[in-house]
Amino acid sequence: MAAILLTPGPVCSYHSFTQSGPPSLRSITRKEYDFATNTLEMNNLGIQVGVQVGYVTKLMFVKQAPSLTAPILQRSSNLCTPQEYTGRFQCKVPLKINANIRKQLVEMNYVTEEQMRY
Repeated sequence: MAAILLTPGPVCSYHSFTQSGPPSLRSITRKEYDFATNTLEMNNLGIQVGVQVGYVTKLMFVKQAPSLTAPILQRSSNLCTPQEYTGRFQCKVPLKINANIRKQLVEMNYVTEEQMRY
């Protein structure tokens, strides 16, 4: 779960995780990824959002802002530190998250245009 929190940028998809996540975890199954994101959502560390891409709805994990996650992360020593999370949250979003998805997430007010920069 910590690996999902430490992916670059404020959003993560299964596809972007398997491309830009830690090499040792890139072979994660969809079922394992979904379990991890559901657990993170239950712990108020993010939310899963459906984004329409053609005829398919893709699930995106939108991470909570660092200011909201700091108290949770301080209590959960097995995830990551608030400083690590903030640093990765502020990174550029992986290119695997295409312009259409970025635009929809901005329009739905889950992220800002600045956060979706390339």
